[in-house]
Amino acid sequence: MSKAFKAGARAAGYGHARLHDLRHSTASEMINAGVDLYTVGGVLGHKSAISTKRYSHLATQTLQSAVALVGKKTRTTPKRKAP
Repeated sequence: MSKAFKAGARAAGYGHARLHDLRHSTASEMINAGVDLYTVGGVLGHKSAISTKRYSHLATQTLQSAVALVGKKTRTTPKRKAP
């Protein structure tokens, strides 16, 4: 698998890429999409949450967005004008 990956990466102009880079990119994409660390760890096959926790810094923007929602009201129904 590794030799085939390296050959494909070179052919695509990514000779520096490693198979592990795809694993890391996948974890990063999931974290940034809001997938929780427990689920990411399950997908990656981590036996320990400590391994997955390395990716937690990527969720900073997601956390900031969540905190920014505190105190904001969401409108569930549109306002109607009085007749």
